[in-house]
Amino acid sequence: MTAFERLSFARVMQGDREWFRLTVDAHDMHYEGYVLIESVVDQLRAGASFRHSVSEAVFALKDLVASRRRLTEEKELGLIGELLVLRHIIEVAGETTAIGSWLGPLAEEHDFALAAFDAEVKTTKSESRTHLIGSDTQLEPSPGRPLHLVSIQVTRAGNAEQGFTLPALISEVRSSLDQTLRTFDAALEGLGWHPEDADLYKIAYTLRSTPRAYFVDDEFPAITSARLDKVVPKRPHVSSVTYRVNVTDLDHSPIGFPLADFCEASV
Repeated sequence: MTAFERLSFARVMQGDREWFRLTVDAHDMHYEGYVLIESVVDQLRAGASFRHSVSEAVFALKDLVASRRRLTEEKELGLIGELLVLRHIIEVAGETTAIGSWLGPLAEEHDFALAAFDAEVKTTKSESRTHLIGSDTQLEPSPGRPLHLVSIQVTRAGNAEQGFTLPALISEVRSSLDQTLRTFDAALEGLGWHPEDADLYKIAYTLRSTPRAYFVDDEFPAITSARLDKVVPKRPHVSSVTYRVNVTDLDHSPIGFPLADFCEASV
């Protein structure tokens, strides 16, 4: 990622005249983009060369060309879901247990490794509980370890009081930490979160429904490495697997401490 990734230049010929085209990617920075272009135009009108005008404007607006990038919506929602679970575990089991069990930032197979089970947290803003599974190991239980998929549904909150943004949720979790604060901050940085970019995350969310847990057993519709080995010829040549699973109509299951009160009780 270069310092000028938000800017692109082109030389255009129209008849015998040569023109320069400046394109500005001002996504989530509309005001700064307008100011940059206005500065270039003002200097051109004053007689400065195109190169000098752009150079001066860029120097004056370093923040615009600093290539600030927010997380994709998918990663933002995924982080929100993990933080909701983390916040709950902190409340009922303490920060040491919570941060120690959070494996999501370490790119492990499952998001949480708790005392009695593993949990893979999936968050969606769709009306159905349809979740993207990013590999053939994400829903494959570790030997001797029960695995639950924790399904979280969120929706845009608008101006609702109970709404929360990603920065607000991070701030709330941070305020509850003491001994593990540095570990938490390092984990967020590894996931691509930068505090100086908090203003890029303006959408507030709220829970659409109570989270549910689904026990990943032999009857669960998961595509796993073990299952693929049995049916796919020359299995080693399949390098990656991504799929979606809809658990809306599946029976949700009970889940143990510390997530029993976080998830909806099974019928």
